[in-house]
Amino acid sequence: MEYQHELLPYSHAPRGSLLVTSYWFFINHIYKKRWMSTLKKRTAVLLRLNLVTIALATAFPSKSESIDERIPQVVKASHYQQDIDVSEYWKSEKLDGIRALWTGKMLVTQNGNPIYAPDWFIEKLPPIRFEGELWAGRGNFHLVQQTVLDDIPNDAAWKKIDLMLFDMPDSAGDYQKRYYNILAWVSQLDVQHVKYIEHTPIKTEKELFSQLNSVSEKLGEGLMLRKVTSRYQAGRSNDLLKLKKHQDAEALVIGYKSGTGKYKGKMGSILVRTGEGVEFYIGSGFTDEMRLLPPTLGSTVTYRYNGYTQNGVPKFARYLRERPNR
Repeated sequence: MEYQHELLPYSHAPRGSLLVTSYWFFINHIYKKRWMSTLKKRTAVLLRLNLVTIALATAFPSKSESIDERIPQVVKASHYQQDIDVSEYWKSEKLDGIRALWTGKMLVTQNGNPIYAPDWFIEKLPPIRFEGELWAGRGNFHLVQQTVLDDIPNDAAWKKIDLMLFDMPDSAGDYQKRYYNILAWVSQLDVQHVKYIEHTPIKTEKELFSQLNSVSEKLGEGLMLRKVTSRYQAGRSNDLLKLKKHQDAEALVIGYKSGTGKYKGKMGSILVRTGEGVEFYIGSGFTDEMRLLPPTLGSTVTYRYNGYTQNGVPKFARYLRERPNR
């Protein structure tokens, strides 16, 4: 109900005497006193409600202050180009794992989702931020994916995984300084499963590609190049580069084709659609177990290919992995 003070119109009062006029002023005085009393009560109630609201708002963090949004955006890699001055960079092997951020309290994915690691895995990590890769060696991405994204940690599986550190988002200075800070912390922690990704200077492009061939022969992913003078700046730039012998891309799973021959009764290939709308089948890169339980419809998969056909279809496409949802 809205409270308003309405004066009794003078025209409604009986006329003809001073007494009548006095009566009109007296009645309206009573109306005004009652209205003012009600207004004061409502104001007091609203003031108390506002104070409670303010108290609650300051007692609990808002969504904008959630732990996910306090995590810095990560540095993203661009593709290597021939005109890059390699002497300005350090190289390291590109690990086939899951990128992880240590917030100082917990491990999270690069999207800010929690990673449920066992207590023993994180108990000695300091209250400062690190960035790294959860890795179980070359060719073991599926082990890492199944283990790291499980809400209930499996101790036996986690013991096969290392946290390979490569950056400190909050550390001041260029990458060389941040890298040496990581080395010092790893040495001080002296924990078997917490390590660092070794970075070394690059003298020539010939040396760089020789290292790439060596890593590829060992079934490695490729190389990462970090500009030594760069400060930590989120986003994609030439401060961080990736170099591979093969091209990788992602596509959406939209269908299946049944297998024939030895794959009869199993999935033969998956039908995918790229971000550009190109549709094609991927039939290689799957184990027998994967063909029984193929990537789900609507999921995003990573595939490897070598160039394009005249119609823009990736050539020699082969399945690598299903992208985690978290």
